[in-house]
Amino acid sequence: EEDEQRVLYDLSTKADVPRAIPLPQRLHVPIMDFKSGTEVGTFHLSERTFGCDPVRVDILHRVVVWQRNKKRGKRNAGARTKTISEVSGSGRKVRNQKGGGVARAGHSRPAHWRGGAKAHGPKGKVQDYTTKLNKKVRRMGMRHALSQKLLEGNLIITNDMAATTHKTKVLDDMLKQFDVSGKYGVTALMVDDAKAEDDDKGSEDSETFVYGGVNVNLKVASGNLPKVKVMNQIACNVYDMLKYKKLFLSLDAVRALEARLEK
Repeated sequence: EEDEQRVLYDLSTKADVPRAIPLPQRLHVPIMDFKSGTEVGTFHLSERTFGCDPVRVDILHRVVVWQRNKKRGKRNAGARTKTISEVSGSGRKVRNQKGGGVARAGHSRPAHWRGGAKAHGPKGKVQDYTTKLNKKVRRMGMRHALSQKLLEGNLIITNDMAATTHKTKVLDDMLKQFDVSGKYGVTALMVDDAKAEDDDKGSEDSETFVYGGVNVNLKVASGNLPKVKVMNQIACNVYDMLKYKKLFLSLDAVRALEARLEK
């Protein structure tokens, strides 16, 4: 009777396994205020860009390989070594064939001799490591990477990314509200598509000054944060999205990405 009453496994003590929010409810995300870290509204993401299910890991792998090969580029374009026929030296036999107690030798230009030729060296041919990947596949990789970030719960939508000052300490305190940066925080990729002001009100000293589609204060303040990378949406790529834990997207960046990836 005691064996029958003894509980071998109690499901009530089992740890709750986190589960992803199913589609299409997953596409309805909150909008966070970048400065205070509070929710200021909601936004519905495009299903075509952020709702890829299942996520194609093979497509992500192909895009990452293409990116790294493209960065590797072309190398050793000028390296050229000489063969035996090109090295300066006579073809006269250097010593007698027999009787010297040393190895037989012909001319003085073999590859294992000092001042001789180089065996199997580069001949000046450009080493091209770049590979080809169709533009449609690259766009597909972007859509699946964005969908993966949303599936993980690591996608944060902000109203804007305008920093009030260029001080790193201020930005670090703002990011700690999202568990980013700091000693124990995670890494983050911040993508914006800020537009410069048409009038002359925006100056270099104001928080509205924009250069290259990114707020200047944000770009300068993040320069000393090794866990944070800031870029414009046109430079957003699969490799950086997979490398960094959290992905910050402003509303302008979301609209620009959806318009660019849904062509």
